[in-house]
Amino acid sequence: MSDSRWLDVPGAYNVRDLGGYLTTDGKTTRWRAFLRADSLHNLSESTKSALIEYGVRTVIDLRRTNETVDTPNALADMDDIRYFHLNMIGDTNPPGYIAPPPDEWTTPELTSNIYRVLLDQRQDVISETLVTLAESKGHTAIYHCAAGTDRTGIISALLLGLAGVPADTIAKDYALSAHGLRRRYLAEGIPESLAGKDFSLEEPPEFLAPPLAMERTLQHLSDKYGGIESYVRHIGLIDAQINDIRNMMRE
Repeated sequence: MSDSRWLDVPGAYNVRDLGGYLTTDGKTTRWRAFLRADSLHNLSESTKSALIEYGVRTVIDLRRTNETVDTPNALADMDDIRYFHLNMIGDTNPPGYIAPPPDEWTTPELTSNIYRVLLDQRQDVISETLVTLAESKGHTAIYHCAAGTDRTGIISALLLGLAGVPADTIAKDYALSAHGLRRRYLAEGIPESLAGKDFSLEEPPEFLAPPLAMERTLQHLSDKYGGIESYVRHIGLIDAQINDIRNMMRE
């Protein structure tokens, strides 16, 4: 594994490093601080060892309980790993959470509404996730959900925002998940809601992770809370924790 945006992690499809992004004050986000990922249930022993060698010591699993039971995290029981299950959505939908029907694909409007609901209704678990990441200083932390797009995308946006990465870059980072989803569908099969779509092309359809969904989410954070830093203070983070995240993320 090398310092590049995409990590080759056999058994997963959407593992990315948050390093290498320019901030508004001319800094660069640090490699090997935070990794975002999709489900980590299908990792071989050699892949797990490679992640340890990369520096991973903290794993945060954002999935629902049934997801962790059906496909247990392969890193959860490793001696060198601190594993945390922090269920972002909860095992019952929070008020206002409307998932798309199983036979339909989501839209930017519906997706951003889901993100707004989680940011507004699931602040305790989002706060705990950020605090746990702040405590991982000195080594690499990886956080993930099932596809590495939605729950993982929210946490990534907050981390990048605290580091001073501009909104358009945050939206572009979010949109990269379309490539991971494309790889998953080519390897494991295309869901019924996307039957007839061509994923053989190098560039995946934008609707898999539309930047507009993240742009609207960031606008919500600005309109309702005054921005990302104000939001994380609102949900309970203190100066020391915010500074720890910034120092971990910035060269």
